[in-house]
Amino acid sequence: MPRIPRLLVVQRVSLSHDKLMSRSIAARFGPLLGYMANHGMIEWEEIVEGDITIGQLRRFDAVLFNKHTSNRAVDLMRMANDLGLRTIYDMDDWIIDLPMYSVTDLNDDLLANITWLLRHASVATVSNEALRNKLQRIRSSVSIISNGFDHSAIPSDPSDWQEVQPPKIMFSNTDGIKLVHFRKDFFKVLVDFMNRHTEVSLEFWGDGFPEMSRIPRLAAKGFLDNAAYKSAIRDAGYLFSVVPLGGREDPEALFFNSCKSCIKYIDYGSLGIPGIYSKSPVYEDAVTHGVTGYLVNNTADEWAEAMEQMYQDSQLRQKMKRNAFDDVHQRFGLAAPAQTLMALLTSENSI
Repeated sequence: MPRIPRLLVVQRVSLSHDKLMSRSIAARFGPLLGYMANHGMIEWEEIVEGDITIGQLRRFDAVLFNKHTSNRAVDLMRMANDLGLRTIYDMDDWIIDLPMYSVTDLNDDLLANITWLLRHASVATVSNEALRNKLQRIRSSVSIISNGFDHSAIPSDPSDWQEVQPPKIMFSNTDGIKLVHFRKDFFKVLVDFMNRHTEVSLEFWGDGFPEMSRIPRLAAKGFLDNAAYKSAIRDAGYLFSVVPLGGREDPEALFFNSCKSCIKYIDYGSLGIPGIYSKSPVYEDAVTHGVTGYLVNNTADEWAEAMEQMYQDSQLRQKMKRNAFDDVHQRFGLAAPAQTLMALLTSENSI
């Protein structure tokens, strides 16, 4: 019987918040690796990059990096390659060319490190086709590991879904509000909605932003670890979520936004939270308007109409909840991504 591969996940400081560890690694790989471990496919351990020694590296068969930029990450990959370990460099954002709204700032040396890591990893992985096409200009072999949801680890039963009273809606965001031209109008729509409906509160999860103080009855929820966050929003009884993302009105950021994952749709659909999503390529490819979610152009009129209709129409919310739940169970489980990663970990050749 073949030995189970041992995977080291290299943790790092967040690129957007220097007081936190990477949230991207937890969101993208925590559920997948937990799923694989529970199914006896791998053993894995997470260690912060500055704490890893060559002796620890020798305990593993493969090493996973995600959007690492540091000199230390370069040293670790070099050591791992010298030891004959499989090295994986993963990107789920196009961090080589960040949009103006990002709070992350990468200098030329860090960008050079990213390129080195991409070229010297045994395997390069991404979350979607747009990123793969772009990365193939740097290296020809790039594999897709799609994001998904472990529906057995954080179960959600439609019979348990309840909308709380007084009503609450939700908004989550990290690394800057991902809007440019529509940003001012988006917050005006949000403030106007809250002023019209004084019974509603808004719960916000994530990094603070300047407009927070203007929004009536906003409760800042901060951060929880990935599993605790999902459990919390599942049980909060939200009426709906708002998911703004720059679209074609922001041509300079459109490619970066197109490289993002529809992870919010996957999470919210899995947890019974209907959503209003911007008509950006990420959500246009994932959401069926009026069926699994509400898709809107980034204009004040469309967002205001969507929020009002979603608030007033309980039947619409219930329909979208159930349809999105069924859709993400069908399309965004972890069995297929787990098989992809397993093949990458055990292949003798770079893929």
